[in-house]
Amino acid sequence: MMDSKPGTPVPGHLPLGENRISSRRLTANSRWCLVLLGGALLFGTACATEPPVADPGPPNILLISLDALRADHLGCYGYDRSTSPFLDRLATRGTRFSHASVNTHGTPPSHTTMLSSLYQETHRVGYGGGTPEGRNDTIPAEVELVQEMLQAHDWHTLGVTGGGYMSGVFGFSRGFDSFSDEARSVAQGTDMLLEQIRSAMVDGRPIFAMYHTYEIHSSYEPPPQYRTVFGEYHSDIPPTSESLIPLQGIASKVLDSDDFDFLESQYDGEIRYTDDVLESFFAQLESIGFLENALIIITSDHGEEFGDHGGLLHRATLYEELLHIPLILIGPMVAKAVVDPQLVSLIDITPTILEAARLPTTDIMEGESLLNRSTPDSWRDQRTFAQYTLLYYSVRTPRWKLIHNTKANKLQLFNLRRDPTERRNVIELSPATGDQLYAELDAWRDSLPHLNITNDRSQELSTETIEELRALGYVTE
Repeated sequence: MMDSKPGTPVPGHLPLGENRISSRRLTANSRWCLVLLGGALLFGTACATEPPVADPGPPNILLISLDALRADHLGCYGYDRSTSPFLDRLATRGTRFSHASVNTHGTPPSHTTMLSSLYQETHRVGYGGGTPEGRNDTIPAEVELVQEMLQAHDWHTLGVTGGGYMSGVFGFSRGFDSFSDEARSVAQGTDMLLEQIRSAMVDGRPIFAMYHTYEIHSSYEPPPQYRTVFGEYHSDIPPTSESLIPLQGIASKVLDSDDFDFLESQYDGEIRYTDDVLESFFAQLESIGFLENALIIITSDHGEEFGDHGGLLHRATLYEELLHIPLILIGPMVAKAVVDPQLVSLIDITPTILEAARLPTTDIMEGESLLNRSTPDSWRDQRTFAQYTLLYYSVRTPRWKLIHNTKANKLQLFNLRRDPTERRNVIELSPATGDQLYAELDAWRDSLPHLNITNDRSQELSTETIEELRALGYVTE
């Protein structure tokens, strides 16, 4: 049993402030309403008898990105370990999207999609590996980010990241009034963001705060009290990025079940530690009044592999262990205690933020808001698209998923209802379905907007940034 920390709220307490009714959820039928008066329900009372409810204005918005968190390692997504008791409770106070996906993976491109509502094919971050131009991990100036839009409309914009590829040098500081990329743990990062929020709350302007942490990302080294909370396993494999990167594509050939059990136990320990810190963080946000009118978005930029298809970490594949991520929304305009099974993705985050802020999206954005989302006319017409640089593209429906390996010109088709872990390629058994989805994938690529990007890729990285990237497994030489 883990020791409690100072400031940690009592288990079961969920600090989220009062719930308010969004005026956008009212319909013509609301001319007649249900009024609570003196403990009795009075039916048929005209709404005009109620005093007008003051518009609280746009909510504060908090976007939390938990790097490398796969959905199926959270209790609210069906995991059998108690990795996320706080997030599980939080999810019951809002809407949890059960089929949320990333549109690319890798920290820089996925977060660029999250903050711009543009696919990698358009924003080009992390796109050019193996091309004469070379890979670019810096957000081009031509890509407008949601915090820049909010800043232009007099919002406080605050950002804290774990550095590495989320450093300011790669463009992630753009549009933030206050920004730090020096958070080296989830606890340090939440403390830093809390101080930024305290300072910003003084004048009453709405706040957009983005928080990113690598805590769950490799290396898998949680604090000592979390290293055995999910069992003790023997392994000679250090859970560091430096040790795991060489095994990334051959893990199933060189590791045994004890090794995988050990690595997952440490990964799960990181999740539980992060969950405990977030519980304390939310209690403090409640105490300063930030949550009285707030939209909370909790998600990730990609998942993580533990031998699911023979590898480790997040390598060049588009299987569900890397694409399927958590997405939880809580706020006054969000339905409570709802599990939404529609296909959604990170491309929808920026339009959601802009709708909450009462600001328009731009014509170039590819996503749509998740607030007051209507059910599609046909469930089978839903689509989500993903890519990994120029090498892999995928399209999925509620039932099917097609992956195109462009280098090998190979197609894989999976029936996700019968084969959710993507073990059996049925492209030869269902060629018509494969042809249809391939045509849709091709049409999607052709339809994407293209920017005239002139980004300078020659920025110099500091020794500290290079070491951060090395620790995360992105620099191996």
